Formats: sequence, structure tokens, C-alpha cells
Amino acid sequence: MKDDELEKLRNSYFEAISLLQNEEDILNSLPNPEYQSFFPLMEGLIVKLISECKEFQQLGDEADVLEEIASLKKKIAICQQRVEQVKNQVKEDSLESQSIHPKRHLIFAKTTFGSTYLERDLRDIPKEYYDKVLSTLDTLESGNITGNVEKARQLVNNKKLFGLYEVKEFKVRLIYRVLNGDMVYVTQVRMKKDNNSSIDKNELISRSRSTNNEYMELKDRVQNPIDRELLIMEHDKIRQEIIQKLTNGKKEDKGDQK
Repeated sequence: MKDDELEKLRNSYFEAISLLQNEEDILNSLPNPEYQSFFPLMEGLIVKLISECKEFQQLGDEADVLEEIASLKKKIAICQQRVEQVKNQVKEDSLESQSIHPKRHLIFAKTTFGSTYLERDLRDIPKEYYDKVLSTLDTLESGNITGNVEKARQLVNNKKLFGLYEVKEFKVRLIYRVLNGDMVYVTQVRMKKDNNSSIDKNELISRSRSTNNEYMELKDRVQNPIDRELLIMEHDKIRQEIIQKLTNGKKEDKGDQK
């Protein structure tokens, strides 16, 4: 993109957030992280905000001036934090793609009662779709694409879904986040809602919020080699139990159909 085009875009984003005060509104008005010129665009926007802030600082210490300075500093901080978040996500994605381990370790999000969300989600999935769940788990773990399973993709249609990935087959959706290069955090398995994207989006946002604390704790834990191995051992056992439950469910479904 040419410099003059970037300048026009930068000014348009600056104008978009100029009257906003709510952090969520400001974030929603910033460029999409998937945009190819995200980083230069954000860098230019931050420079413009800093320049604007310096101009107001030269106007004195009247209440309305100080209020505008505080607002600009807040917007600068939000933009800088957003850039750092995207940089960290890019690093995580790079680690995942460059991992020397062909097999991923699946770490399953847990409820406050100690069971996994995935097992709880299975109650709402008809048994005739259990083979699809098995396929998506196998794809996520091994990276092998078989049958109608689609490759993992990042969910980018809403900023609140940033950092979430999806593996799907037909109506089954397996949702996960990256812990590090060869460890992924499985948060949800669900059926796609017919013609109701808002319900889909709200379910994803709700689950992401309810699992975020555990996710952040686990990101710290996996940096410790001993904790990492203990987690892998624990969740390998959980994975085996889930696979067994899905396999038994498939058999029961076939038995019901006879």
C-alpha cells in the first residue's frame, strides 16, 4: 500500500476514535489484525495520537485541556496494548507452525467442578455426530486432514474472538487456543446453529471469557518443564477417556439404528 493511502486510512481511523471514550468502542474501531497493513497503520495512528497529545500539553492546565490529554493518553495506551497483543499472537502462530513436533498435545479446558467443558458439551451433540467429533480431535492432534475435515482456521470475524481457532467437519465445530508450539487448549465442541450467527458468536465469546483465567494460568505453567510433563500426562488420560466415550457413543448409535 502506498504512503498516501496509508495516510488517508490512518486519518480515517483517527477520526473514528476521536469522539470515543469507551475502551471496547475504541478497540472495535481499530483496524482488523488480519489486515495486511495492520502494523504500519497502527504505528502511524499512535504517532498521530502522541503528536495530538503534545499539542494539547502546550495549551495549559485548564480542566477541559487536561481532560482531553487524559483521553488521548488512554487511546495511546489502548492502541499500544493492541499492537503488543497482535505481536504476541503472531509469535504464537509462528511457534505452532514451526514446531518440530508433528503431534500436538491436547489440554482440555475444565469447569469449576473439575470436569472438562468438552465432556459437558457432548451432552448437546447427537451421537450420530460423535464420529465427526473424533475426526476433528484427530485432525487437531495429528494435523492430518481426512475426509471432510477442514484445516484449522483462526476466527477473525469479531475482535472478541481474537486468538480462537476452529477445526470443523460438517456441523461439528472444535474450538481451541494455542498454549505454545505443540500444546493446544481445547475449549469447546459444538454444533453449528442453523441460520443464527449471533447465537454462535455469543456462545464462543461466553466460553472464551469463562476459560480465560485457566488459559492464562496454563500459559505460565507450561513454561516449567515439570509442570508441562505433568499436564501432558494428566490430559493424555483425559483424552483417552473422551475418545472411549465417543467410541462407545458411536457404537450405541449404530445399535439404535438397527
